[in-house]
Amino acid sequence: MDKVKLRKKILLGSICTIMAGQAQAGSEVETLIKMLHTNGTVDDAQFGRLMDEIRVGAVKVTTEKKQLQAKLDKATNVTIKVDKGGVSVASSDGEFAIKIGGRVQVDSAWYNADGAGMGNGTEVRRARLYMQGKMFNDWGYKLQYDFIGNGRSGIKDAFIAYNGFKDIQLKLGNFKDPFMLQDQTSSKYVTFTERSLMDAFSAGRHIGAMASTAHKHWTVAAGYFGDAVNTSSANNKDDGWGVAGRATYVPINKKTHIIHLGVAADYRKVGGNENLRFKQQAETHIAGVNIVDTNTILNADNYLKLGAEVAAVEGPFSVQSEYVWTTVERNIGSDVDFNGWYAQASYFLTGESRHYKKGHFVSVTPNSIVGREGIGAWQLATRYSMVDLNNANIQGGKAESVTLGVNWLPTATLRFSGNYVKVLNVNKGVTNGQEPSLFQLRGQWAF
Repeated sequence: MDKVKLRKKILLGSICTIMAGQAQAGSEVETLIKMLHTNGTVDDAQFGRLMDEIRVGAVKVTTEKKQLQAKLDKATNVTIKVDKGGVSVASSDGEFAIKIGGRVQVDSAWYNADGAGMGNGTEVRRARLYMQGKMFNDWGYKLQYDFIGNGRSGIKDAFIAYNGFKDIQLKLGNFKDPFMLQDQTSSKYVTFTERSLMDAFSAGRHIGAMASTAHKHWTVAAGYFGDAVNTSSANNKDDGWGVAGRATYVPINKKTHIIHLGVAADYRKVGGNENLRFKQQAETHIAGVNIVDTNTILNADNYLKLGAEVAAVEGPFSVQSEYVWTTVERNIGSDVDFNGWYAQASYFLTGESRHYKKGHFVSVTPNSIVGREGIGAWQLATRYSMVDLNNANIQGGKAESVTLGVNWLPTATLRFSGNYVKVLNVNKGVTNGQEPSLFQLRGQWAF
């Protein structure tokens, strides 16, 4: 092999090496090849092959660059959405999301106290902000804080949830125990300004862990709970603990046709830092007067609450009822039993329907909006409720009441409510024989 051919082979090999290792420098290599082709060092066949390789390399680099840029865009771009006044931000890959929302409820009430010591007044019932969302798709979280003051401010919800298992959610933190339909339904969406007298048996929120599953026609939730987040600690005293569970069955679950059935149980061991007490106001909050009240039940060791619930929606018409039976076991003295129930009905004059999701009721969207040539949603409602806290040597009182209500939703975020409550009778307890009545108004902004 002569020296000229050897130099050509070495040169061509060098060019191919450069092309393989530095495809992004294609323009410089292309200029060199053209010069060599012009002076005869590279023949026509070699020139064509080398130019084809340069073009293939350039296309490959461009494709890889576009793919890399698409991945970067997908990972860093976010979508911002304003929904019903709240703000939500989500990554374009769907892995991360956050939503900020809240509610403000302002009440005014006028009482015909009938000796019960209730005074007219106004208050900010709730003023809450929350932040909720997800991380890496499978992890969820929520933090909700109430700013109202008067000893009622503080953390409401503060939990993380894992949704990586099929149809099962695991939750850890501070949240509602799974008990009672009227409590599982947010205060933003309950039909009346206050829940029924039976809310004396509310399970409330505790720090705990819960597993739940929700399907179109049934739900199950069960958890283990410690003390409430605001329970004061005391030296040498054990915290209370409890277990609670709730199951629902919805044989008919359509948009405007629903039948809901449910059962629930709540067992709790009373801790040394807890004072067991059942009490309830007259479906109002401003006066701060309990019409039934057991006061602290001494020597209470544990209690068990059992509940049954039923609800139905047929277009604009809805009914709902619950019953709770409670038994308290005491270390000294006889056990005591209490109970309560309510039944309510409502009707939308403007044709809307109560919305249902995963075992409880959610927001209602008006068919028309005030300000857009509409009148909003108008709802009429009535309720009877009863709670009996009289048993053995505990005479907390038995009360019955009837409530009439009207709700106006000019938009999906605003609600104005008026309730008239008549206490029919109080038997025993601190307000024995009294029959107060009241009229209450509420303005609500929820976003």
